[in-house]
Amino acid sequence: MTARAGIFGLAALVVAGGIALAIFRCEGTPPSVEVPAEVVLGRETREVAIRVEDQGSGVRRIDVTLVHAGGEAPLPGFREPRFDTPFSFSQPPRHTFSVQIDPKALGLREGTARLRVAARDGSWRSRLRGNEAVQEVPVVVDLTPPRVALESGLTYVRQGGAGALVYGLSEAVERDGVAVGNSFFPGYALGPGSAGSRRVALFVLPADAPDSLAVEAVAIDRAGNRGAARAAVRVQARPPNPEVPIRLSTRFLQEKVVPLADREGLEASDPVAAFQAVNTELRARNEARVRELIAESAPRPLFRGAFEQLHNSKVTSLFAERRAYLVEGRRVSEAVHYGFDLASTAHVPITASHGGRVVFADWLGIYGNCVLIDHGLGIASLYGHLSSIEVSAGQDVEQGQVLGRSGETGLAGGDHLHFAILVGGVYADPIEWWDEKWVRERIAPRLDASSP
Repeated sequence: MTARAGIFGLAALVVAGGIALAIFRCEGTPPSVEVPAEVVLGRETREVAIRVEDQGSGVRRIDVTLVHAGGEAPLPGFREPRFDTPFSFSQPPRHTFSVQIDPKALGLREGTARLRVAARDGSWRSRLRGNEAVQEVPVVVDLTPPRVALESGLTYVRQGGAGALVYGLSEAVERDGVAVGNSFFPGYALGPGSAGSRRVALFVLPADAPDSLAVEAVAIDRAGNRGAARAAVRVQARPPNPEVPIRLSTRFLQEKVVPLADREGLEASDPVAAFQAVNTELRARNEARVRELIAESAPRPLFRGAFEQLHNSKVTSLFAERRAYLVEGRRVSEAVHYGFDLASTAHVPITASHGGRVVFADWLGIYGNCVLIDHGLGIASLYGHLSSIEVSAGQDVEQGQVLGRSGETGLAGGDHLHFAILVGGVYADPIEWWDEKWVRERIAPRLDASSP
């Protein structure tokens, strides 16, 4: 009896386990499928991310198909093995993958299509076929690039100087502006009556720009199609800047550089190595932060007319000045100095060069106490080495309003103001923006929305 009872007990456990397994494998929840709400295709291959998950019996099969006017095209992209047998117990619970859609290879025409994702799990329901989820999303096929029509004629721009282009667009786009080499300067709507179709973009030429440098008005639509029109830009040469030697004293290294490096988390045990880290690593970090802070600019000009040089100040540097740093006659580092050093009396009031909104007013590494002002249309001004700050981020300021006092904070060897102007995140020669005639003739007419 004991043996027979044991056999019956074991059989009961097997039956119970089988029933439990059958209940588990007959679960009725279909997989979840995540795809973009809409796919927009242009001329280039588009990658579409897909996620399929089934926490019950696991993902068994995934099929991705593009349904278009020419028929149906299965799309490769799911690289995992398919578990087409319902008796496998190792189906993975989720798959994240992408499919490549090449409009040219598929022979797609402009119009609409559908992307269909069908996922089946390992359930024993529906005669072992499992639960199925089908997700379809609309696909827009747009193969026509936006048209860009330049309104600006021949434009003269100095090396290191700024310019402005006016252009029209045939349609609303995702991104537009002016491309200068590897730099891109965003475009802005030209006046409230232009409905966004007429645009203006301010740009800067590199200080060493060649005559052949291409300057293009560019528009990219949501399908990734790129339209462009090359501008007639005449590059005006500027005299080459001689390299300026900067001799670093032991006192400067010990009293200025070492504390700065220590404050910024850099190795400061060796003064020369500390300067090298400050002048390279910290400088790069600070410049990246500056561009991050001014990336969002007001879509309209917050200024009118020329900018102002600090009152009673003397320019003691050149724009894009090449500097070689020497310790006991040995070259230890180098940098290009963008902007101007402006000297006046100690702790002189530092005023806003033009109206705008303060986007930053705090400590910024090599610039010490620093203020950044957005003037709209991608234009920003920078004020560094202040001994004190009297404004705060988010505050609107007027031309001539006091921002703080000059000083020697950061990587400064004496009391002065480091002043710079940036356009689209690129440093521009401030001397132009201080020139009322230049602003009136080169910039103001392009910002006038009354006529093309």
